[in-house]
Amino acid sequence: MVSVEDAMENPYKMSYHIEPPQGLLNDPNGLVQFNGTYYFFHQWNRFGLDHSYKEWGLFTSPDLVRWQSQGSAILPDREEDEHGVHSGSAVVQNGKLYLFYTGSNKRDGVRTSRQCAAVSENGRSFLKLPECVKTPPGFTQHHRDPKVFRGRDCWWMLVGAQKEDLTGAVALYSSQDLTHWTYERVLYDHDLDQVCECPDLFSLEGTEILVCCPQTRKPAPDGRGEIVDSYASYIPGAFDEDLGIFQPGGPRQRFDCGFDFYSPQTFLDQNGRRIMTGWMSRMDDEQEAACPTKAYGYIHCLTLPRVLTWEHDTLYQRPVQEAYSLRRNGRIYGRTADSFQAENGHFELLLKRTNPDAPLSLSLRDHTVDIAYWPETHILRVTRQNWVGGGIQSREIPLPELTQLDIFSDASSAEIFVNDGAAVFSMRYFTGSENLRINYAGLVQGERLEYYTL
Repeated sequence: MVSVEDAMENPYKMSYHIEPPQGLLNDPNGLVQFNGTYYFFHQWNRFGLDHSYKEWGLFTSPDLVRWQSQGSAILPDREEDEHGVHSGSAVVQNGKLYLFYTGSNKRDGVRTSRQCAAVSENGRSFLKLPECVKTPPGFTQHHRDPKVFRGRDCWWMLVGAQKEDLTGAVALYSSQDLTHWTYERVLYDHDLDQVCECPDLFSLEGTEILVCCPQTRKPAPDGRGEIVDSYASYIPGAFDEDLGIFQPGGPRQRFDCGFDFYSPQTFLDQNGRRIMTGWMSRMDDEQEAACPTKAYGYIHCLTLPRVLTWEHDTLYQRPVQEAYSLRRNGRIYGRTADSFQAENGHFELLLKRTNPDAPLSLSLRDHTVDIAYWPETHILRVTRQNWVGGGIQSREIPLPELTQLDIFSDASSAEIFVNDGAAVFSMRYFTGSENLRINYAGLVQGERLEYYTL
């Protein structure tokens, strides 16, 4: 939890989200539960606030809500990864923790990517294995982010890729021993723009979910560089392990409806839950340059851990149950419209609707974030004030009815779970610690807005 002194010194300091102690954090890596402890590795530049250096940092937790930084885990300290230890995953086998990552090397302007591994018996000291997987023919060196998981008869590894025709793909590898890998084939390559990053594949209630993060590079308006447009998506379908083929069972869909969400990764915990977290940022260059936390020596964070389920042909994302243990100082509001002060920026708002067709408006932190539902158009819209210039940005989704909102706000983030997690809006926002007013209108008789400090 954030102390009063920390909050006064830094109004953007999060209470229950993972943030780096210093430097730049991005993709979550190696999510795993090892010897009863949750391990969340992540991309980290501990020396600066840009993407010029990459190693793996580590946070651990006994309960997914109290996190402790353990500092560095894997460094770019050998030829195969001297220009970056990039994203990857983790598995536990025979009491050992295996980490898989992409090692980057750039010599004379030429990039070389290899899929590398490190192993640990205690979860803190990692021995890099000498075997590395080279990029096979047919792909460029944009070949990265290995996700390893156990299949029926072997281990599988997915790698985000770019084919030689400069289109995105997911490459499939197999192994019997987690050390020696065989390239099998392209698992999926339909409409993945120019590069695919951070693939994942897992089963929910008998449906396989393939996660892809397509990335497109476009010329910047000023002609001085490139802008990157990327997003996280998933495809429901079936994975035939005998043939090594993924058969889509529906259209590819966005993972998150909000402003700031990328590179999600999942793992199965010891309670059998499929848990996911993502990088809560897809800031453009201007937003990243102006991000207010940089004044305090760090930037970016991860989302809340979320439990994934597949229900009614829909991917549901809900906060892990442990997040509700943070609740304190509960209040109930039942008037049709009202305005009140939050105790601080760390709070939850829960609304269960008895009339899901009624209009609703709700604002956080004195209209820094606004939520509105219009039953006439069946549109849910979320807006925020952009910290670059103060303009308003909006995201909206079609929604036949609004049955529930569960909003987790931290000092500078909001995650809005809609209709019990059928849709989620994730975002960063930045406002002063004194700006704590919450406004709402549209409650009907019998409805209650629950407020909790977290």
